[in-house]
Amino acid sequence: MLEYFDMSGWTCTQLSMNLLYGFPNLKTLKASGSLLGQGFENTANAGSFLSKTLRIRDINLSSNKITTVPKGFFMHKFEQLSSLNMSHNNLTIFPKFHSSVKTLILIDLTFNSITHFVDTDIDQIEKLGEVDLLLKGNPFQCSCKTLQFLKWLSKSKQVLDILSVKCVTDTASRTFMFEIISDLKQFEISCRTKFWLPFAVSLTSIIILAMILIVIFFRYKYAFEYFLLRLKMNMKNYQDLKQEYTYDAFISYSHTDVEWVKQFHDKLSSMGFELCLDAKDFIAGNSIAENVINAIDSSRKVIFITTHNFLKSNWGSYEIEMTRMHAFQKGRKDMVIIVVKDEIEVNEMPDVMKEMWFKIICIQWPSDDNLPYNTEDIFYDKIKISLKQKEETTRNLVI
Repeated sequence: MLEYFDMSGWTCTQLSMNLLYGFPNLKTLKASGSLLGQGFENTANAGSFLSKTLRIRDINLSSNKITTVPKGFFMHKFEQLSSLNMSHNNLTIFPKFHSSVKTLILIDLTFNSITHFVDTDIDQIEKLGEVDLLLKGNPFQCSCKTLQFLKWLSKSKQVLDILSVKCVTDTASRTFMFEIISDLKQFEISCRTKFWLPFAVSLTSIIILAMILIVIFFRYKYAFEYFLLRLKMNMKNYQDLKQEYTYDAFISYSHTDVEWVKQFHDKLSSMGFELCLDAKDFIAGNSIAENVINAIDSSRKVIFITTHNFLKSNWGSYEIEMTRMHAFQKGRKDMVIIVVKDEIEVNEMPDVMKEMWFKIICIQWPSDDNLPYNTEDIFYDKIKISLKQKEETTRNLVI
């Protein structure tokens, strides 16, 4: 009836699963320095190695270069297991035991590769009852990431060699674990600071970036909308017109001035000009934005009938912006004709119009009834000249 078996120093690179089957009353197994780590890796079902020695009390598997305990190795219903020595190995996690094991008094895990215990490890230790631990010689980490482990250590009385346990801090310095856990409250505060400071900086940066993007968007929202419309129209197989225009001009105006605009349109039409007007030329079913872009593309010039009503119109501002974007992209910076119907000063004009002021044709409608009878004819003559001019020769004409 063998009760003590010492296989220390054996070369166990391949385990025999029947080795301990004849020793059901085995109390002590000593297998130190036997290359069991390699044996575990090379043996199928190595987890069953201790399955026939359920009365065992003491197990010594130290100095075996064990990295991983085989699945199920300690998951047997050991009746009297009181001590386990797995020191001087390469373990990184706490071994798992069967839930019925309550007799363990001491587990020696000194000089392994454990950096901390995760929640499942801590749960496993607590389920074992009043077991004592030896942990020195492990590369424990004292960092914000291992804060829960440090909190458990500060409350637990199970680590017998706590005064000898060292850990590595975030600054890569080694210190005694008890020094950290003795002032854990301050350590936890510093962790919160380390978390919230980068978080606050990141959040502030995101807010500032978002504000910048919002400012840029509202500053250039028409540019964004223009290019989105272009993309949308290209996806519809829309083709740009090249040097051939359907209309001599597209007339942009406020619908409040529709009566005067109709007279203006009819007068120019009688002169032989083909003009684009929303009421007769916009395509039903297309969005207003798409119709505006199509009208600008299809016309050699764009005439803005500038009145006080037009300056108040959102669509008037939109069409000016779309025209500017088109002119910028297509190199047609001299395509704009401004007809100033009301008494409007230059400083009352929209900013975008003022930015183009020296590249546009500006013609004032003769509003004074006391002017010579042929003043209106002169006005239309100037419109006629402007419409016939090539874009590169246009200049600012004011009367």
